[in-house]
Amino acid sequence: MLNFWSRVSDLRLTGINIENFGPFANLEIGDMSGKLTLLHGPNEGGKSAVRAFLRSTLFGYANKSDRAQLRELFLYRHFKPEAGSGSISLTTAGGAKFDIHRRDGRRRGEVTITGDADGSDDLLRTLLGGIDSDLYTNVFSISLSELQALSSLNSDEIRDKIYSVGLGLANVSLTDARGELDDELKKLRSPRAGRIRRLEGYLAEARANLEETRRGNDLYAELSSNFDQVVENIDTQTAELEDVRSAIERQKTLVGLRKPWERKTEIERQISDLPTNDAIPDNAEHQMDNLDEQKSELQRQLDDSALRRSEHEQEAESVGVIDAFVEHGEKARKLGMETAYYNKAVVDLPSVEQELEKEQTQLDHDLAELGGGWTEQSINDFETPIDLQANLESAGRELTKSNRIYQEKELAVQSRTEDRETMANEALKLAAARDALADVPTETSADLEKRRERLSRLRAAIAESGSMRSEMNDAQQNLSDTLAQTETEDIGGFVGSILLPVTVVIVGIASMVWSYMSGELSGGLAGLLALMAGFMLVSRGRAAGGFKITIRKPAIGEAKDVATAKVEEVQERLDAVATEMSEIANEFSISETPTIRDIEEKAGELDRSLDLRRRFEVVAREFETAAARLANIDTRLTESTTALALASNTLADVQNRWQLLLERTELRIDLDPSQVANVMASIRTLKSQQRTVSSLRLRVSQMYDTAGEIEMRLTDVLEAAGLPDASPMKATEILHDLSERLLAHDRAVERQKQITGELETLSKENANLEHRMGQVTSKIEALLEKGDIEDHEQFKATARQVQERRELERKLAEMHELEPLLTNDDGQPYRVDLDATPHEEAVARQQQLQDDEKRLQELLNQLHEEQGNLRRQQAEFEKSGLAQELHSKINVIEEQLDSDAHRWAVLTIARDIFERTREEFQRERQPALMQAASRYLSTLTLGRYTGVRAVIGEKEQDLEIIEGEAHAKRVNELSRGTAEQLFLAMRFALIEEYARKVESMPVVLDDILVNFDPERATAACRVIMDLSERFQILFLTCHPETISMFESIALGGKEERAEAMKIVELSGTGADDRLSLVDTA
Repeated sequence: MLNFWSRVSDLRLTGINIENFGPFANLEIGDMSGKLTLLHGPNEGGKSAVRAFLRSTLFGYANKSDRAQLRELFLYRHFKPEAGSGSISLTTAGGAKFDIHRRDGRRRGEVTITGDADGSDDLLRTLLGGIDSDLYTNVFSISLSELQALSSLNSDEIRDKIYSVGLGLANVSLTDARGELDDELKKLRSPRAGRIRRLEGYLAEARANLEETRRGNDLYAELSSNFDQVVENIDTQTAELEDVRSAIERQKTLVGLRKPWERKTEIERQISDLPTNDAIPDNAEHQMDNLDEQKSELQRQLDDSALRRSEHEQEAESVGVIDAFVEHGEKARKLGMETAYYNKAVVDLPSVEQELEKEQTQLDHDLAELGGGWTEQSINDFETPIDLQANLESAGRELTKSNRIYQEKELAVQSRTEDRETMANEALKLAAARDALADVPTETSADLEKRRERLSRLRAAIAESGSMRSEMNDAQQNLSDTLAQTETEDIGGFVGSILLPVTVVIVGIASMVWSYMSGELSGGLAGLLALMAGFMLVSRGRAAGGFKITIRKPAIGEAKDVATAKVEEVQERLDAVATEMSEIANEFSISETPTIRDIEEKAGELDRSLDLRRRFEVVAREFETAAARLANIDTRLTESTTALALASNTLADVQNRWQLLLERTELRIDLDPSQVANVMASIRTLKSQQRTVSSLRLRVSQMYDTAGEIEMRLTDVLEAAGLPDASPMKATEILHDLSERLLAHDRAVERQKQITGELETLSKENANLEHRMGQVTSKIEALLEKGDIEDHEQFKATARQVQERRELERKLAEMHELEPLLTNDDGQPYRVDLDATPHEEAVARQQQLQDDEKRLQELLNQLHEEQGNLRRQQAEFEKSGLAQELHSKINVIEEQLDSDAHRWAVLTIARDIFERTREEFQRERQPALMQAASRYLSTLTLGRYTGVRAVIGEKEQDLEIIEGEAHAKRVNELSRGTAEQLFLAMRFALIEEYARKVESMPVVLDDILVNFDPERATAACRVIMDLSERFQILFLTCHPETISMFESIALGGKEERAEAMKIVELSGTGADDRLSLVDTA
């Protein structure tokens, strides 16, 4: 069996591919969240069709034979006029991946599974872990229709599945098992038609007839009287034994209640010693501690604020503002901003002058290198019209290209002339080799190969004929042996054994009786299954007529017909082979009864002819290929010669145009295109050098002007500020010092403003801290007032006692729920005995009852032994005549009656174990289920309803919910929205309960919040978000406000929200529609 997940794992839906279903065709939904995926679309956009597709793929397509409610929800008309189909992708917690594909058809559609394991329906059932379509639809896939009715949870199928999961039997139907038990019990002990009733009637009639034969014999009458007395004593002692056993069971319950009773009494005593004060809230001590800590912290912050204010005031007095810069600071600041310009002008001037000299020298050198009498003035005046320059460049490129093309064409003519001479020589050689071959067969090689295959078939036919003759000899011998035999028959006796089914039945009964006596339920279930398996084996054996086996040999006539048919069949095949051999021999003109030597000689001749023909065909093909290539080369040579002549004419035309263009320029006309390009590039370079020299000359002039202007302004500022004048040699140092002084002054002014702002902030913070201190003090006084106590420590002590009392009251309530006998009417006698009887006395009473049970059992054993002795004495008088016959009949009926009675007892015990198991599940599991449902309901109703009380599976019992402290309401008293919230809470609790034992499915919720008010709808969104941390949820909705609710309560940043929730927009329906993934940030 597959094991791709642990017991706490679940299946995760990773992708949906709808090929054709409802309004969709070729729709893909991928990249689904492992937690919560919101599928949003308009009305009639196909959201419910997605839910129906998931159910159809997992459990089969709905059809017209389903009940109306299922057809309305899951039967769809498809977009394409063909069968519905598609697939879903699932991943287990163990990492195994599966693609489940289903196409509508016979038996609700054929399913195919691929992935880490391949399979079909069996593998799908394993993956689903016992979840069927009804459980899936009513618990894991919920729309408004299922949510509005509790009856869907109370159906036999759903209750059966919930009980089975709770008992760890996810694939066993308890309803079917109980039904089979009830049917068997009814057959055995129905008041009118039961087999035991009929046997009792037959037994009474036989005994009455036997009594008629016994009359008249005094000794027999005395034995009968004694026998009746013993039977009466047995009945009396049996009744007394049953009473003692009932008393033992009650005493066991009483002894078992002792410790819970003592614990309950101790808790009630502790509660009575503790004070009651409903005004003090829960965790009041913790609240007081928090408030004291807040008050201390606020006082520390107030003290710290006062200290910082004093420090800021002292700093403001000594911050260092310079008064001289208050009036003249702006002029000095502007001059300081130009310090960098001055420094750069003074520092860079020598290097710029040096660069100017270098550039001028390079210009003079390049003019000399160009030659031809070029000067700075002629270079500056040289201008070539743009159109002439463009034409010159174009003509140069065309001349170069024409020269290259002419050379290429010339080389091509030479190469192809050489190729023609080589190919002509090769063709002549091949023609000579072809003509040298003599006596070449006229048949093609393919025809010769077919003839050789016919010879191979003749050789195989000769071998087959030899094998058939041997088979003929065997068939004829078999026919002779058959005619010599006579008809025989072996008859087997009773060789079947029913040891296995009887053993299985005995083991099952023993297991169930042991379970009944010991109270172990798992043994009872195992015994029940073994008992049912044993009876099935016996029933099948009896229906087959027992296990008697008879073996017969076939009659002589049948054997003769078989042997004769075999001889005839072999002869037909021999005749067919002989005919084929004759036809092939005639084709090759050899004997009609050819030998292997004849065939080999003919094959040798044929192989030589075939070899010669193949060589001829190879040479002929090579010659034809060479001739074709020679013709192709001639064609290409002609084309190359024509192209060479054309290239020569083109080159002459381009050379003429080039000469004409050079004549229009001031350049020499004997230059080729590359030389012209070099001259033009040199002229462009010289023009660029001229521009550089001019720029450097202008820059040197501007640098002299800038330095002089700044030195003059510096002198004016120093005089205005009353500072000593500076010589041009020290102007840089004076400017730097002035900038430093001004910067320190600006920092001081800025710090003074900052201190003023910080003092204002500290004043606001101080006011806020005093306000918060007042609030905390008011909360402390309010808590003290609720406890009517002035001292803090006394209040905390009282709060601890009140909290302890409430904890004890909660424990007492849980104990009452777990042990109802401690409070209900049925437990009143036990409580009276617990008060009146010491524990040791109760234990002693239990031991005394057990001793009485043992004594009564021994007495019963003695009476049964005496009964047996009297019965044997009676039998002595019944050994002859009618009495013996009646006695035998009575024995047979009693044996049948004992067997049926024993089977009825076993089935009754099994039925009792079944009900006890179910009751135990209700007693132990349902409180946890109801507690979970209560938690969910309290959250969904914002705390208005705090509890749910019910027993899942009782058909006539309704749910009731607790409002406030004790007021209870039935379902029919609730509003529609509140009822839906109750049923939603029940389903969430069932999902958790189911996941305790087996793998859970992804949960699908189809617009279930439409009847919730905004506050409860938001609460439901929070519950669903929390549930998605443990189970994958697909939520379908057409309401944008629902999407907004989920987005508003999603915690964390963009990445956290994207991991917790994904929104998929269903934009439309129809073929090739796609979904868009929405950013949840």
